[in-house]
Amino acid sequence: MRLVERVIPLKKCPDEYLGRWFSILYRMSMSHVTQGLKEYNIGSGQVMFLLELYYCDGVRQEELSTLLQIDRANTTRAIAKLEQEGYVERHPDPDDGRAYRIFLTDKALQIKPDLFELLRSWDENLLSALDSEEQETFIALLKKMGHLASDSKRCVYCHLSGGCQ
Repeated sequence: MRLVERVIPLKKCPDEYLGRWFSILYRMSMSHVTQGLKEYNIGSGQVMFLLELYYCDGVRQEELSTLLQIDRANTTRAIAKLEQEGYVERHPDPDDGRAYRIFLTDKALQIKPDLFELLRSWDENLLSALDSEEQETFIALLKKMGHLASDSKRCVYCHLSGGCQ
């Protein structure tokens, strides 16, 4: 039996490639966040770390890398920047002297409402192009795709931290 090769035709228009739209949305989102947090001296590269810490303060630095699918070197740089700006503190893990746990400071807790409002307004702006049923479907499908592409072990950490908040 001979295998027949399937040739997938190239798409003619760049608008047909998902990656193009993910790239555009990502860059525009990061620009929105950077502008919105300029007064706090927080860049778009640190935002996701703050969000994880708002969810699970005191997590190990290596767990942050896993949750965010970001390599350890970039995690170290982002945490160092947040520490320098006074938003987080690193403390040795009492269970493992080689590891650090990352904790939010009062300064980080004070900006939490502003950060969440900035992200909420961006989500609302993007989702405004869809009706409520389309929004629910879109979010569910995006999560499904994200879980397929990334094995961050989110549910394992949810369980360890006492569940989703």
